[in-house]
Amino acid sequence: MSTDRLDFNVVDLDVEIVETVPIKWQGREVDSGPIHISLSGPGSGGVIDYDAGTVEVEFRSKVEFPELAEALEDLGADEALYEPVDMVIRSKGAVLDGHYLRLAGVGAITAHRLFDPSQTRINIHAPSQCKPDAGAGTEEEIKAALRAGIPVSWNFNPAEKRVEIQLPKALGGETHHVCLSGSYTLAAAKPEADAGGQ
Repeated sequence: MSTDRLDFNVVDLDVEIVETVPIKWQGREVDSGPIHISLSGPGSGGVIDYDAGTVEVEFRSKVEFPELAEALEDLGADEALYEPVDMVIRSKGAVLDGHYLRLAGVGAITAHRLFDPSQTRINIHAPSQCKPDAGAGTEEEIKAALRAGIPVSWNFNPAEKRVEIQLPKALGGETHHVCLSGSYTLAAAKPEADAGGQ
């Protein structure tokens, strides 16, 4: 069993998909507009196994599409159709030199009136690299900061098409490849006693 492990929490997720995804709805084509992904609440986290050079993480996230919501509202759609989507992203991958993280995963959405979970597919492909924030320090300094509970962020390459979205049949059934911009932030998970304020 590995002796060099770090249990961590995801303390922030601030991601934008800026490409427009065309959605077919009741015979009309509606542009999604920018899509924003953030944490939906507590409970996101994972583990880095430094001995094995691996990382696993679960992001409990909320997906919002304000321009699409506005367009559907203008078309008289029921409010439940354009409410935010809850999605759990389960990812795993490698810890590379410089403490770059290379994560790939799958997003699973919960019940939603517009996006049928049984037909909506979200695959996140591994990046060429995902860099720690400039100024985060060397690999050892990043490890030390994480262990001390200091948040460290990793940034997406906004030019790399990493996400494959397959829409349900009712929305056209098409598959789109889009880029991510933004970052996620990790910090060491506190032991239960510490988390309770002791």
